[in-house]
Amino acid sequence: MMDTIIIKEYDQLQIRDKRDVVHNVISKEDALALQSIIMDDEPVFKWGYKKLVAQHWVGTISLKNLNIEILPKLYGYVSTDELRMVLMRMITVSHQNPSVREMPGMVQMQKNSLIEMLIDTFLNSLEKYVKEGLQHSYRKIDQNINRVKGRILFGKQFSRNVLDPTKFWCRFSKFTADNEINRFMKLCLQQMYKVSNDNQNKRRIKYLVPVFDDIATVTKEKALSKPIVFNSTNYRAEEAYRYGVLFLNNIFSTLSAGNTSISMMLFNMNDLYELFIYRVSKMVFGNNAIYQMRGNYLLERDSDLKKYVGLRPDITIKKSSGMMDIIDTKWKIPKNFAKEADTYQMNAYSSSIKNVERIILLYPYVSKESIVDDYSFIDLKGKKRPLKIRTVDLMLVLDWKKFLKGFEKILN
Repeated sequence: MMDTIIIKEYDQLQIRDKRDVVHNVISKEDALALQSIIMDDEPVFKWGYKKLVAQHWVGTISLKNLNIEILPKLYGYVSTDELRMVLMRMITVSHQNPSVREMPGMVQMQKNSLIEMLIDTFLNSLEKYVKEGLQHSYRKIDQNINRVKGRILFGKQFSRNVLDPTKFWCRFSKFTADNEINRFMKLCLQQMYKVSNDNQNKRRIKYLVPVFDDIATVTKEKALSKPIVFNSTNYRAEEAYRYGVLFLNNIFSTLSAGNTSISMMLFNMNDLYELFIYRVSKMVFGNNAIYQMRGNYLLERDSDLKKYVGLRPDITIKKSSGMMDIIDTKWKIPKNFAKEADTYQMNAYSSSIKNVERIILLYPYVSKESIVDDYSFIDLKGKKRPLKIRTVDLMLVLDWKKFLKGFEKILN
């Protein structure tokens, strides 16, 4: 039986001799495994006195008979199920290709783990793809056969069939389901079966596996080395492929210092929030939304005009007037006002990037009595440089149309 502990960002796990999941207590062996997890050169948990403190990473970590789920911290009371669904929506929106236009309705998923929710979502898409029939494509095959098919490979024919003139080394095209797409799907099923602890998911995977019996097995590295290009002939597999890529790119396995096997799926909430807001901006503003626009600098050397300190705002919205709005996302809950460092950064964008009309500092929703208002940077030349501080209520993602309408209203 797998024990489960559910915490939020910056919550604490107490360390004792014996595990007690009801009170968020882990054993010393658990702590040793958890404190060894490093993502992007940062510890996922910080060590304190008889405790570990979660940082800004969310997702699922599975140890020996223990599953730890870290959920985002949102303002006010939000149930665990709602938090998990909000996080799942943010992850899927952030990592879907813009060409995948339809956003599925947010149904209540009866899964107690982020990994299981993602597997469930992948299986829904894959089952639809399989029902319509596996994608077939022409593949070049080199084979030594009894009759000429395609064209003869004379180099191999003379070097290998000199003593057997009844054989012919040929290269020909074969219309087959054994292609990149189906090899990728088979790999996903194999990997998901290994990490899933949900009986329903495992049954669905076992039912699908025989469909891919005649498909070659590939490694994770090979499957992810070259992205599959989708077009009008293979688009049916795109949705399942996107979820599969998301799974494979974010599922990690390692061994801790205590030789405890760890599997995990973790997301940096700072990066996830930024990418999510960009994807939403792309849906609302189309190609006018630009991610991390380059080419602007804070400093220029007088002697040779060489530029220093690059400025890369999170999201830039180009307007028909030729002006631009800059959106900068901050995954934090400000207590009294925006941090000084954040406002200095916004001032740099406003004063050093041409044609900026508005700077919008976007936090997650905090409360009605918040810092949301319109401001102006003090400019001795008398020119007003607007700064708008806004918050976005992420709970509304559970009603997607309402969320998009509210997001557009925030920016306008």
